[in-house]
Amino acid sequence: MLTNHKFWYAVSGALILFGAAGALNIIIHGEHSMGTSNYVPWGALIAGYVFFVVSSTGLSLVAALGHVFHMKRFEPLAKRAVLGSIITLLMGFIVIGLELGSPFSMIHILFSPNFQSAIFWMGLLYGIYLVLLVFEFIFLLKDDHKKSRLFGILVLISAIAAHSNLGAVFGFLVARSYWTGPYMSIYFILSALLSGAALLAFMYFLVSKVKRTEDMQVEGSHIVSHLGKLMVLFLSITVFFTVWKILTGVYGAVPGKHDGIMALLAGPLSFQFYFFELGFGMIIPLLILTLPGGFKPARVFAAAAFALVGIFVMRIDLVFAGQMIPLEPVKGALLPQFRDWTITWAEWGVMAGAIGGAVLLYLMGERKWNLETAPHEEGEDEKAPVSVQLAKKA
Repeated sequence: MLTNHKFWYAVSGALILFGAAGALNIIIHGEHSMGTSNYVPWGALIAGYVFFVVSSTGLSLVAALGHVFHMKRFEPLAKRAVLGSIITLLMGFIVIGLELGSPFSMIHILFSPNFQSAIFWMGLLYGIYLVLLVFEFIFLLKDDHKKSRLFGILVLISAIAAHSNLGAVFGFLVARSYWTGPYMSIYFILSALLSGAALLAFMYFLVSKVKRTEDMQVEGSHIVSHLGKLMVLFLSITVFFTVWKILTGVYGAVPGKHDGIMALLAGPLSFQFYFFELGFGMIIPLLILTLPGGFKPARVFAAAAFALVGIFVMRIDLVFAGQMIPLEPVKGALLPQFRDWTITWAEWGVMAGAIGGAVLLYLMGERKWNLETAPHEEGEDEKAPVSVQLAKKA
């Protein structure tokens, strides 16, 4: 079933319909249809936006390992990774556009810039990143390795700039101690690598079941197995950062930061933190991959599926843990007080619709373009196929 195109078209269609209903409800009713309030102004769609753009950055960074840094085992990933990066970034734009109440608000921000605002720079940098991604993909499709590598380098720079700036959107909020500081920008980039590796492992396992080509074997191992090894590295880094985030938040009981950590450890977010963020997102994938035979493609696929669910919940925890703490003192309170929050059906619908849209666009990309990429050597442009050379001369 998982390798049946009709199944995925049906799933994506159902998700898109659900998303369209949620989007229409938000456009008609605005903020009233979302779970935001004066106390918790950033809702679930912010978490959804972060999930998609972090995934986009992660896909670009993993793609760069191959066709920018010439790590041969990852060279075949380039076309599918860059296509996935474009698609997830577009879905992120749709989600954040609806979070603003109207997609036209994004255009208004660009034409009324506030150069001191990290949010303005976020929009500008991600816009530049998208344009560069499109050019990189075009040259990858033409098998023009020289130009695709040039744009790959530019994409790598713009991705890091845009994504670190996204971390700054949270880190600059001095009133929200849980987010404040340089940690957020570094954490966003490193967790993006985990998202990218997990998404590619998930994608490539399914593709390998449908297209049994030699392109899936690199250096004697299945490409999904190589991605599994990357996942172990990035999962370990994520665990390291999570442990130190908790320790630094608990130590010293810094107001705001400590309360946010307690919301995760023993408060309203504790179940989803332990069960999904830690369990699904880190512990289970690490156990699957580090036990004997863990790098078999099916095992890596399972680990990636668990990790992606955990990463999605991780974004929700991040957004709400930073806002649940009252900005003003609560008189007579001996224990931490937390603001209520909710996720409405319309918000779930938009996020589900974005996932459906990403699946549909990727299926269309697989059908329209040849996304197989063989490893190449430096200076291979001179050895390109005759059709490519003629195209360049033309």
